[in-house]
Amino acid sequence: MNSTQFDWMLCGDIGGTNSRLKLFQVPRGAAMSQGHIPGDLVHSKEYMNERFETFALVCTAFLSEAGDVLRADFSARPIRVAAFAVAGPVDRNRVAFTNRSSWVIDGEELSAELGIGRVHLINDFVANGYGLLALKDEETYVLQEGDRKPNGVVAMLGAGTGLGECFLTSSAANPGVYECFPSEGGHSEFAPRTDMEIELLKFLKSKFGENHRVSYERIVSGKGIANVYEFLRTRFPEKVNPDLDEKILSSGDQMGGVIAQHQETDALCKWAMEVFYSSYGSEAGSVALKFLPFGGLYVAGGIAPKNLKHLVAERKYKGFDIGFMAAFRDKGRVSPMLQQIPVKVVLAEDLGQRGSKYLAFRSLHKELCEKGLVTTLC
Repeated sequence: MNSTQFDWMLCGDIGGTNSRLKLFQVPRGAAMSQGHIPGDLVHSKEYMNERFETFALVCTAFLSEAGDVLRADFSARPIRVAAFAVAGPVDRNRVAFTNRSSWVIDGEELSAELGIGRVHLINDFVANGYGLLALKDEETYVLQEGDRKPNGVVAMLGAGTGLGECFLTSSAANPGVYECFPSEGGHSEFAPRTDMEIELLKFLKSKFGENHRVSYERIVSGKGIANVYEFLRTRFPEKVNPDLDEKILSSGDQMGGVIAQHQETDALCKWAMEVFYSSYGSEAGSVALKFLPFGGLYVAGGIAPKNLKHLVAERKYKGFDIGFMAAFRDKGRVSPMLQQIPVKVVLAEDLGQRGSKYLAFRSLHKELCEKGLVTTLC
């Protein structure tokens, strides 16, 4: 590729433990299409954060290595734009890592220190939201077709380590161009729907010392699955399988995963996962009521795609419908409205990386248009 026909673009996924950086070579005049963001990956590497005093030093090491491998001089031909998805709240393009006191990343300061044109910091779940804009149809599983409206609001929730939520909107002045906004909706109050879930609520209030409330994240997350199992083993001691119970309780942060692995062979694991799926669906329905996402409601995170067969299953128990979509639609007088919302499970595992790349390319394209270096879709 001729040196005058491309630009450098740096993207990263910066967690509490590791930093994953990727450098892209982007052809001038390239345009986005569904499921495709322009840019050829030319160098990538993962770093352990504990080995670096600051994030700037991580970037310096990466660019030094990339320069050697690619025989590129980034001082002569600077990287035009960088976008980093970070694990933490971003305020005015700045984030402070709670587990690493020396890691305070300021986008403007990083831009000046590294000689990068523009640096964008985005919350990791917001990056997931932007990643939705780079999905192909075959990378989703349709739970409900609904009636999709062009330029409609898009919303997403995703259970994994926690329960993340965000939403995207497109303005009438710039249709089709979405902006993603963070939400802490996963910390809203858990609303039990059955007598058993009311007992669960009381159990969790006692466990966590909460006199008035328990959040959805206490149930709808990997750790939430463990909380539900803990309640059920206390409520139904005669159903406990001693060997499996010992394995579950000794699995630490992997408790939720071990429970999910045994949902087809163990009664308590099955019930715990059913409570999880129904509570997940109920909160998804609440998200749909709040945002009316006729552009689509997406279920992301690692748990849903790994348990898809069980997520879509429904059954009746004492006349009550159990299951994700049954709980989603169980909203009384406004239930018919929810049947119009498109609902999909995200199957792709690199949503956050796609989101940071999407935002970086959009920023790069805007800059090139402003400088008259490209005229395509400006």
